[in-house]
Amino acid sequence: MRKQNKNLKADFNTSRSDMLRDKLLREISDYERQLAELKLNGNQVNFTMIQTYKELINARQAMLRRLPVHY
Repeated sequence: MRKQNKNLKADFNTSRSDMLRDKLLREISDYERQLAELKLNGNQVNFTMIQTYKELINARQAMLRRLPVHY
């Protein structure tokens, strides 16, 4: 049997994870702003676009939850 190495390191790049986290947060913020503007658009309510923005926001929030947490 092989010996297990006691000094195991994480096999992911934390700076790339941070960059992706920042990108996702920016996108979520942008989509939330666009959604709010769409809801305030007055006469015409575009339910299809409202649903699309909600799905985009939810998908990015799900990706964000799956990112590794590090300190």
